[in-house]
Amino acid sequence: MFPDPEASDARVSAGSADGSNQVPEAALSARRLETRNRLLDAAAEVFTESGLQGASVESVCSRAGFTRGAFYSNFSSKEELFLALLDREYDQRTQFLQERAAELIPLLASRECLLTPEDTAQYVTEFFAPTGWESTWFALETEFMLLAMREPTSSLSLASFIVRSRLDLEELVEGILHAAGRRFTIPVDRAMPILGGIYERAFRITALAGPDAPEGLNELGGRIAELLFAITEDEG
Repeated sequence: MFPDPEASDARVSAGSADGSNQVPEAALSARRLETRNRLLDAAAEVFTESGLQGASVESVCSRAGFTRGAFYSNFSSKEELFLALLDREYDQRTQFLQERAAELIPLLASRECLLTPEDTAQYVTEFFAPTGWESTWFALETEFMLLAMREPTSSLSLASFIVRSRLDLEELVEGILHAAGRRFTIPVDRAMPILGGIYERAFRITALAGPDAPEGLNELGGRIAELLFAITEDEG
């Protein structure tokens, strides 16, 4: 069992009246953040292995090397931990896609010839290359959908999550298309569910059977390219 930073914080806070035994508030915040992140890392493993219903606070604490006191200093319940984990994983996934887009956009903008379906397929394949976290994300997303069905009044509803995801991806995709000199021929809010449906299917198949499975991520490039050239046109 690792030392419990939360208990250490409590002992420090109970120091002498003149504060001589106390550490700076920033250090306490950094320590608490480290504790929270370790609990979230442990929760990702436990929820993926056991599901939300099968996981317990004790199993998460044991995996992280903390006591229940450390847990309840950061989260009020297992469900709150799960939603915080989902939120963190979503932000990390979005940041990862944004970083890939930031690398791709200059390449597309510097091209001297029009984009072909074959070129597009190669770019899409590289952009969505498997990273290894597909199974974890798929498991967490599935658990979230089940939670949303059981508790539709949850503070983080499935509908709001879907809307948030769609808006972020709309901006990302339109920026990439613009760099490639193309634009949608239908409203973006109509195009994205179509593109998203193909991607989500490939993502789930990859999580379950690997990227080489039929319709997995390794086949996504050609499918997305074919669709993009059907619902986009040259800007010029």
